[in-house]
Amino acid sequence: MKYFHVDVFTERLFSGNGLTVVFPDKALGAEAMLQITREFRQFETIFITSEPAGGYSARIFTMDEELPFAGHPMIGAAAVIHRLFFPGKSEVRIPISVNCRKVELVSALEDKTCRVTMNQGEPGFIRVCEIDQIEDIIAALNISASDLDDRFPVEVVSTGLPYLLVPLRSALEKARIISCNFERMLSRIGAKFVYLFGISDDGCFECRTWDNEGRVEDVATGSAAGPLAAYLVKNGFKKADADILIRQGAYAGRPSLISARVSSAADEVCISGSVAFFAEGEIY
Repeated sequence: MKYFHVDVFTERLFSGNGLTVVFPDKALGAEAMLQITREFRQFETIFITSEPAGGYSARIFTMDEELPFAGHPMIGAAAVIHRLFFPGKSEVRIPISVNCRKVELVSALEDKTCRVTMNQGEPGFIRVCEIDQIEDIIAALNISASDLDDRFPVEVVSTGLPYLLVPLRSALEKARIISCNFERMLSRIGAKFVYLFGISDDGCFECRTWDNEGRVEDVATGSAAGPLAAYLVKNGFKKADADILIRQGAYAGRPSLISARVSSAADEVCISGSVAFFAEGEIY
């Protein structure tokens, strides 16, 4: 089986979010895909197969579980598909189905990278949380209520995965998950993961998230960037049809940059980023 290793949401190798893209040459079960993912030990691994009617289907795994949707694997896979199957085209539209959902991505060749845009569709606004509803979550993040930025609501938003969006005025650098029951806490308010954000001096949004055990910090999370952009537009902090720049990974030593935009005409969220190609190989 051919595989490719790319860095997503960056123009430079050894930064951004690492990803392995595998093209199975036979049917694989979920356990085999999970074992391969754990062997690579990247943030996520995506398995791509061609569909008879055209397009591609995908399954996405972390080292812990299969995900129903994720942003950076879809972005990275589209860049690899472009380079592998459409090398003569400067731009190509690539439909990828994941978990019965079809997503269209547009990949454009740059100098040594691909720039990929993904339409995540219409966002879902699940819940605005009062502080007393998330006191245990705040404590589990090693922060206090006084660290919250009260100009922004605390809200659960989804474009495929529901994230609890937590605005911080301070303590972003010391935040971490310190509870073994964090996933259960999030599930009570309808969230799958948490996404912390603060505003830097240049107006860019600096963000952090982890797996729910707190073992690994994610360095670029497309499935969270879309909800954050939708949230900012819905609550009047950003305008529709304008680029929203989201930085992540600075505290993990792998800086990344995600661009997001919310369409006023169709209320759709698009995210985009560069993909740098690192390696390719064969799984025996």
